[in-house]
Amino acid sequence: MNKTKDTIIGLIAAIIVVGLLIFAIEDDRSILQLIVGFIFFIIPFTFISSFTSKIMSFLLASFTILFGYIGHKMGYEDLWIGIIQAFVIGGAIYYYRIRTTKNFSPTDYKEQAQKQSKNAR
Repeated sequence: MNKTKDTIIGLIAAIIVVGLLIFAIEDDRSILQLIVGFIFFIIPFTFISSFTSKIMSFLLASFTILFGYIGHKMGYEDLWIGIIQAFVIGGAIYYYRIRTTKNFSPTDYKEQAQKQSKNAR
């Protein structure tokens, strides 16, 4: 069941990303603006787990708002298509590939080895 769920989510993500790209091409949207929006936001959305502190969340939200405001004022209305694509792709990468892991600790390893050694006797 888990493989089927992953496949369906992958298909939905592909439909959204390619659909937005087709929409941009058919509606004569700026592909350059789409790429710029994607490039600026793919890394933050991919590594969203790094933004656990209040300061980093504040900086990400502030950057997004400022980026959107400047883009709107300069007439770059097509940046949002790239940002949505970065959200979909970055969110999928974060959810399925980037996991938090516990760092290796030599002292913990030694303690576990000693416990296993005692239990084996």
